[in-house]
Order: sequence, then C-alpha cells, then structure tokens
Amino acid sequence: MNKYIFIISCLFFCSAAVAEILETSSVQIGKTQYLGVYDKENNQFIFRGIPYAEPPIGDLRWRSPKSYQTDQKKIQTAKFQPVCMQDDGNTEWYRNVAELFGSKRSEVDSIEEMNEDCLYLNIWTDSLDESSKKPVMFWVHGGGNVNGYSNEPNYLGNKLAAKGVVVVTINYRLNAFGFMPHPAMNSDSGNYGLMDQIEALRWVQANISKFGGDPENVTFFGESAGAANLAYLIATPLAKDLFHRGISQSGAYNLAMWTTQDEGLELGKEMQTKLAANNLDEMRNASAEEVLKIATESKLSYTPSIDGSVVPDILAKRFFEQQFNNVDLMIGTNTNEWFMYLGETVNREALKQLVEYSYPEDTKSILNLLADQDPKIAMDRFETNRQMLCPSVLMAKTMSKTGNNVYQYYFSRLRNYSEKVLVYHGAEIPYMFDTHDDWLPTNLVDWELTKIMVNYWVEFARRGNPNSKENPTWLEFGKEEHYQILDIPIASSAKIEKDFCEIVINEIKQRSNSE
Repeated sequence: MNKYIFIISCLFFCSAAVAEILETSSVQIGKTQYLGVYDKENNQFIFRGIPYAEPPIGDLRWRSPKSYQTDQKKIQTAKFQPVCMQDDGNTEWYRNVAELFGSKRSEVDSIEEMNEDCLYLNIWTDSLDESSKKPVMFWVHGGGNVNGYSNEPNYLGNKLAAKGVVVVTINYRLNAFGFMPHPAMNSDSGNYGLMDQIEALRWVQANISKFGGDPENVTFFGESAGAANLAYLIATPLAKDLFHRGISQSGAYNLAMWTTQDEGLELGKEMQTKLAANNLDEMRNASAEEVLKIATESKLSYTPSIDGSVVPDILAKRFFEQQFNNVDLMIGTNTNEWFMYLGETVNREALKQLVEYSYPEDTKSILNLLADQDPKIAMDRFETNRQMLCPSVLMAKTMSKTGNNVYQYYFSRLRNYSEKVLVYHGAEIPYMFDTHDDWLPTNLVDWELTKIMVNYWVEFARRGNPNSKENPTWLEFGKEEHYQILDIPIASSAKIEKDFCEIVINEIKQRSNSE
C-alpha cells in the first residue's frame, strides 16, 4: 500500500475509532444523549461540563436559576466548560502557596476561559448502571464565594471515584453575579450562588441514577466557602431531602458573622450607581466584564445575606434552635488556618488590641490562654479558633443533639518545608482528594495519611460513619465531644480548645439573640 494512502486511511479510521470510544461513554437524559469520555485504564466514565441550569445571561442575570431544557439530540461533555466570572484571586492564592513552599509561581496555570454562562457540573463514575446505587459525593469549591471553580487541579474526582462513589463537582455564580440583592428583585433574594447549588442538587436528584449514583445517598462536601455554603443549605428548608450527609472542611465561620438584608441591599445600590443605570433592566444590559470590575473594586462584601427564604434567619440562631435539615455531619478545621495571611510584624500589643475589641468581657481569659506562645502563632490560634474551629464545634454540638451522626476532625499534618505556611487553610484538600500538586513536597507519610483520609471520606459518604477495618477507629462526637487528629500517627482526643470555644460560642449566642 502506498504510504500516503495508508496515512490518510489511518487518520480516517483512527478518528472514527476515537469518536466511537467517546460515544460509548454516553448517557441518555430525556431526548438528549450526553457524550463523555471513557478512561479505559481506570475504568471510569467522565462527563465534563454538563449544563444543570439555563445560562444566567441577559434577562436571566440576577434571577433564580432556571432548570435546563434542551431539544438537542447530542451534547458533547468531553471538556470542562468556562469558569464563572471572577478575578485572579484563586490563581494568586495557589501561586502564593507554591512560592511559600519554595516552588516557582509559574508552576500554577492561569484560568484558561471565563464566562457568565458557567452553570455546569462534572461527573466521575465507574458505572453507568442505574441499579448500581453508588454513594454520591457532591463537591462545592471554596474561594470566598467570589472566586474558585469546579475543575481546579485539586478537585479532580477520579481518585475518589475509584473507591466506588460517584463524584460531582459544580460551578456556581460568584461575587456580584451570585450574591447581590437589589430592592427591585422582588421574589428573587439575591443569594443566586446558593440557589445555583440547590438547583444542581435537584439535577442530581433527578438524573444521577443514570450515572450509577444513588439519589437517596448524597453527601454535600466543601471547603472554606463551600463548607460555609453547606451550613446555609443544612439550615434552609429549600434544600430539605436534597442531600443526606455533609462534610464541612474549614467552614462554619458564617455562624460567627452574618450579613443582614439591609446590608446586602447596599451591594445592589452600589452596583446600580456605578453602572449609571436607571433600573435593574439596564443593569442586566451591562457587560459581564464591567460588573466584575465594579465588584472587584468594591469595599463591600459579596456574601450571602439574610433574605427570609434561602437564608431564613441568622444562621447561628437556626443551629441553636435546631432548625435545620436532618443530615449526618463530618466537620473539622486545620491547625493554622490564618498563619499564612498574617504579616511578619505581629506583636503582643496588636494581639491584645484585637482581643479587647472582639471580646471585651473576656479579654483577660483569652490572653491567658495565649500567653505562652509566639505572638504570630498566638494570633493565628486566636483567629483560627474564633472564626473556624469554635463555630465548627458549635455546629457539631447542636447537630449531635438531634440524633445525627456527627464526627469532628482536626487536621494537623505538617508537610516538609512548610515553615512559612504551617498547616495552612486548604492543606487537607490534596489528601482527601488524593491530588497532591507536583510543587507540593509529598513523602511516604503524606501518602499514608492520604490513603487513610480518602477511606474516611468515602466511608462517611457511603453510610454516615467514617470507620472501616482498614483505618484507626474514629469515635463519634457525642457528649464527650470526641475528635480525630488527622496526622501520622492518627490519634483521638476530646473537647478541642474547650475553654476558648466556650467563650466564642457564648458570645455568638448572645449576639445572635440580640439581633
């Protein structure tokens, strides 16, 4: 055969073969066939960029998500879709961490594509058999609800899916696009980012069985803002029965701070003024880039606000009054959540002033608890405790009283060369996803902890209990307030930061009851 004819015929038949492989990873939803990819080596079906809601553009900007409808016969879901509108905050965060570990900033890639049309989800599964009924793990990313996206390198779900679960990761509207009330919005609350997550959960309930998942066994797990959003959805009737378990990683800070409806409305007023728009319709005609620029430059905080529906009341009050959905909970924090954000000039006087401002009635008690530590370590401990650890204890305490399975952890693994970041905010993610970046120094101890944590997370998703024969026993939170120390060796303890958290939780209770 003439070699040129061979090449041409090979190109034709090879591309046909590739198309056939892609089409074998397909799922029919209604009249539409969704075409994903099949990872033959790992026996996984991967669907990237499945639309779960109509694009929130034009007249649908700043409205509740509209369920996705299509007449298309086939939709390609072989590649990730654009991330939601945001600045470069998350990219810079990763680059800062890489640099603090001694790696080059250039090792972290920039966001490739961004668009207001971004309401898509991704799925990893090893079965498309509807009778499989595998546990579903539904991941919501962090980023302060202003940045972040579903397909960050740390969030790829193939390693978890290999353990027999279906992994779903989602994009949701951020910053001004996702959290901006306006007086003219009427029935729409402004908490669009939270409503997107609810809509994605509804999509999972309706469709995940076609991907081998069990809609009656869904675990919502997230870190930072994703974990904070979990708390909102645990406490809203709108998410009742949409998920059955929750894993909160370095969240719960929204129990210690909240945005009222009036404070939230200031966001919409500022946006209208800076857009020089006469009304909400004119605001919807502004370019996405212009809206993002104003949001990025604003001194106001784009965050969920109390609206009486999605966020019915002060979140802490909902938990104190046990007004929340019946879900099992795994919750925890890292040792040094705030250390990397503190400057080098932290001193004892600055710590004293912050404690006096935050807890005027308990200043002496708190300063005594921090007395023997370096000022920067003490400041980190103070901020970590009051903003994350103690609100997490609050959630664990209130939810364990209603008969839910509750497990608490404390992640304390120090990687090699981590002197500048210690056990930083987000440090646990590569362990429980088994997605350690190349620029992270990872040794045999890290791999051992990874194996344990992946098993804990998957077992909890499977049955609301992280224990298995392979792992050290993890005691339930209970009246003794047990927690698991995630390091090597794994250890157990009880009543973490007891004296400190009593002060923090009492202050939250008093403040939430007075508003």
